[in-house]
Amino acid sequence: MSVWSEADLTFVRDRARRWDLHNSERFWGGPLYDLVEPLLGSFNCDFGVPKQIGTPSESLPETTATVLLALHRMGLLNASMRQRIQAYLWSTHYALAAGIDEEAKYPDAECWSSVSRNVWATATSLWALIATGYRGRHEGRYAPAVRWLVDAQDEDGAWGFSRDAQNPPSVFLTSVCAYTLRMTAARLDDVTHEIHKASVQCAVDAAVGYLKRTRRRRSGLWQTDSGETEPTSSAMALWALRRCGSADDGELVRSGVRALSKTVGNGRCAASLEIAAGTLPDSREAIALQGYTPAIPLALLQIDVDPFHKMILQPLHFLRTSRRTDGWEFPVMGNARQGRYLKAVPYVGTGEALTFTTALALQTAHAWHRRVISWTIEQRLTKP
Repeated sequence: MSVWSEADLTFVRDRARRWDLHNSERFWGGPLYDLVEPLLGSFNCDFGVPKQIGTPSESLPETTATVLLALHRMGLLNASMRQRIQAYLWSTHYALAAGIDEEAKYPDAECWSSVSRNVWATATSLWALIATGYRGRHEGRYAPAVRWLVDAQDEDGAWGFSRDAQNPPSVFLTSVCAYTLRMTAARLDDVTHEIHKASVQCAVDAAVGYLKRTRRRRSGLWQTDSGETEPTSSAMALWALRRCGSADDGELVRSGVRALSKTVGNGRCAASLEIAAGTLPDSREAIALQGYTPAIPLALLQIDVDPFHKMILQPLHFLRTSRRTDGWEFPVMGNARQGRYLKAVPYVGTGEALTFTTALALQTAHAWHRRVISWTIEQRLTKP
């Protein structure tokens, strides 16, 4: 039984229909609502958004956060719907779920995904809640979560998959954490939320320094531990430098975009990539975070790359041609190292459409449609 009322679904249909008027229906080959409805239908107030669409599979806070942020950015959630998903996300915050006293100081408990002390889950949950404008009784949990994220930063300015000394640093996660902290400091009041902006800004500056140091001079991009150029992390690093760096970083970002264009043009941009790896502190289980390359335009469009550039159009073409009936699965690239299938990793599918991947795919195409509309208007206005 759906948790959404008929009024909620009518709101979504009307909003989706507006985008169909801007040729999105032609892009998808059918109404946008037909793609959004399975994603909405997967949400459960008690269990969140499962990994697989329409299947009672495991739910992860980072998956729910990604879906929340995507639907919010697409304008497909009314206030009531947004609050329901936010409420579930707060219920997965470890300090609340464990019933820990508000005054107690348990640094490792002030996060999401308590078992793995997962940096990715905490950063994406904070990002989604703040970006969607959460204001409510759980606001007091912002400050401990931010402090936990700052404390999880390595001495070199990077973040790994979890708070564990054996987790290697990740360019992708460092980019996400830097932006999350910058956004947090900008939106939350020092006194009300007990956040010391100076310490948060120091963490952001250290992350920017790490990104600059790890950029390869010859390629102009960022690489994996094995020395392979990694387009997804590179795009995120350029995005983070634009959002969190200084005006002096402009040329570095522009040169990085040119370098990334060469990589994509040479066909070295696989559909799925391993962008972070580590071990869970308690079980010592190896785990990896797989990137979804067709989401690269999400970052590039926000640093003003031409919406008709090949780096944008090639991933969009992949989205158009790889869609299943109810969404997108995570692409498996055989036994190759890049995008290899790892059954134990929750970000990789088994053939079914995944909520995480589908949310990224929809958000990517929606961001492109919006940018094309504004770009067209800009071109018309600047013509002599």
